[in-house]
Amino acid sequence: MVSTIGNVFQALALVFALVSAVLLVASGKVASTGAAGSGAAPSTAPEPSVPIARMRHAGQAFVYASFALLTACVGIILVCMLTENYSLAYVVSNYPATDSPLQPLYRVSAVWAGRQGSLLLWTWLISAFVAVQACRRRRAHEDLTLVALGVAQVIVALFVAALVFSSSNNPFMPTAAEYLNADGTLASKIGGMNPLLMHWAMILHPPATFIGYAAMTLPFAYAMAALITGDLSARWVELCDRIAVFGFIFLSIGMGLGAVWAYVVLGWGGFWAWDAVENASLMSWLTCVAMIHSFTMYRKHGIFKRWSMFTATITFIFVVLGTFITRSGLVQSVHAFAEDPVSTYFFLAIMVASGLAFLLGLLYRHGEIGEDDDQIESMLSKNGSYYLTNIIMVMAGALVAYLTVSSALPTWMPLGGAVVAAGAYNAVARPVAVVVLLLMAVCPLLGWRKTQGPAFWGHMRRPLAVAACLFVAGLVLFGTKLMPTYSAILADGGSAADALAEQGPAVYYFALTIVALAAISLLIAASAYLLVRGVRARMRNKGEGAPAAAFNLFRRSPAQAGGYLCHLGIAIAALGLVGSMMYVRDVTVSLAGEKGESVQVGGYVLTLTDTERYADSQDNEVMRVELDVADEQGSLMGHVAPSMKVAAAASQSTLDAAVLTRPLEDLFVAFQGLNADGTLSINVKVNPLILLTWAGGAISTLGIVLAFAPRRATPLLAADERARAQAKANAR
Repeated sequence: MVSTIGNVFQALALVFALVSAVLLVASGKVASTGAAGSGAAPSTAPEPSVPIARMRHAGQAFVYASFALLTACVGIILVCMLTENYSLAYVVSNYPATDSPLQPLYRVSAVWAGRQGSLLLWTWLISAFVAVQACRRRRAHEDLTLVALGVAQVIVALFVAALVFSSSNNPFMPTAAEYLNADGTLASKIGGMNPLLMHWAMILHPPATFIGYAAMTLPFAYAMAALITGDLSARWVELCDRIAVFGFIFLSIGMGLGAVWAYVVLGWGGFWAWDAVENASLMSWLTCVAMIHSFTMYRKHGIFKRWSMFTATITFIFVVLGTFITRSGLVQSVHAFAEDPVSTYFFLAIMVASGLAFLLGLLYRHGEIGEDDDQIESMLSKNGSYYLTNIIMVMAGALVAYLTVSSALPTWMPLGGAVVAAGAYNAVARPVAVVVLLLMAVCPLLGWRKTQGPAFWGHMRRPLAVAACLFVAGLVLFGTKLMPTYSAILADGGSAADALAEQGPAVYYFALTIVALAAISLLIAASAYLLVRGVRARMRNKGEGAPAAAFNLFRRSPAQAGGYLCHLGIAIAALGLVGSMMYVRDVTVSLAGEKGESVQVGGYVLTLTDTERYADSQDNEVMRVELDVADEQGSLMGHVAPSMKVAAAASQSTLDAAVLTRPLEDLFVAFQGLNADGTLSINVKVNPLILLTWAGGAISTLGIVLAFAPRRATPLLAADERARAQAKANAR
């Protein structure tokens, strides 16, 4: 019964999404043609005729109906998880069998824990964005919004079709009768949620990431609407730029939560491994940065029109490429699902169709976009630095995408059939990141169209002086902490030493580190200088005290101040990445298992105090070791108790690592089980500066959130008022 209801709701949602798409695009196109014929601008078009108005209202009604049906589908899965209704195979495969205090929340996260549920969640979120935008703009007679909603509904329909026409994606497949007792309970312990997903970060990471993904649908839809209707003003950007920033915030949060989960749960002591699914988020994040910067230039200065449309399209394509990588089975990943031909063809078709639609629309409207708007008068200007940033971000995103799918490409293509190792990504990413940091430091101090030398030097003097002091401190850190760690890693030998040696000679590695420290110092100094200058300007002009001036700076100029704070956070995170990605001490030691046995790694002495082996309430086998941590002088610094659990149902082992956090580094300890000779295998990592990575990421995200703060007045709202006034005048 539950299976039938869910399948009917999905099928109806598909039909309603298609009907709404036809009605909305048709009504919007007719309205734009009528506005063009009357000589009125689309944003000030007269009231539509009765048939067109009815078509529009019907299209919007079907948008709400498809969203309501998808909401019901998500609700059915959630209720089944909460009530332990095993009539659906998806519930059997993903129900969290655990005695954890977080078990009620794991039941909720089980809705998106598997292949089928995650795709349903993503589809529902896209539909939610469309429905909310339809509701927000319901009183505005905009052909742009009507066509954009229609394009978005086509995407919703394609996603729903992937659910309906693929049994691998359908969350409403019934459970086989042999697995159920007469009373509906499970006949035996089978399936269940992956133990690795039972962590607080995985309750939040998937929905945050999917909110970011879903939000990228609307900028693409509005770009297509602009090409379809011929309204190439900044109007379409004004209608979707805040949605893009909103999605970028959640995409950033999702990536951060995923990094925390990987660091703590996977037991390998890192947070970024250039895995295919990690790269899927990164490539869309990179192009999203370019999209947001392009939108700013388009909206404020009327330039970067093609860039705006291109980055909106490529970001959406990369988002779909992410699920294509995850669900096609073409690329191997620890996060990927099994191969599914239906998913392969559906998502490949979406990517190809999106790219072709953009190219055809751009060719059709080429003469209307204009030739002079995108020209840069001087590269030594904000315009020029934005242009360079866009090129770097788009090329970086494209390169990450290509390297990620290279193993599935034909052998006659460059790197075709080859799996690109993490070291290769690092070798390219690190110098590129240094260039981006330098651009971020210099760009806000440049003029918009052209930079005058004396004025630029006047802005740069103080940041350079502060940066020089910070750089000296960085060199001290480099000489006393990072260089000795480099030598110790090579002396330890093993895979960590081999990976480090692959990055090039020590001279190059050290030079890259020093240049990175210089760029980071300049970015910290420039960002802090701009924030302080803004506060001092308010103190001087408004007579405010320092706290009030700082508060009002973010209140009155949130985009500008939030951007500076975001850049400051990125600089702090980059400093953390230098230590935690380039100078990690990684040693695996063996202990006989006798209490009092000690081993030293770096400046830490670990002493075994106890071992324990038991079965928990779910019959999972748990092995745990307890160790005291002291410094070289014997002073106790803390206690760690890493463990390993072997799930009874799936015989899958999970590592529960222990982390001892200090201001300048983390001590990461993971118990990896027993060696063949019965000794305890313990992996120890010393991660320098990793706390700065988390802190910088949090500060950067806070800056974006503050920049997203509601504005008191926007050109969009003013245009709405003009449209209403014009409509009333026409009615008279």
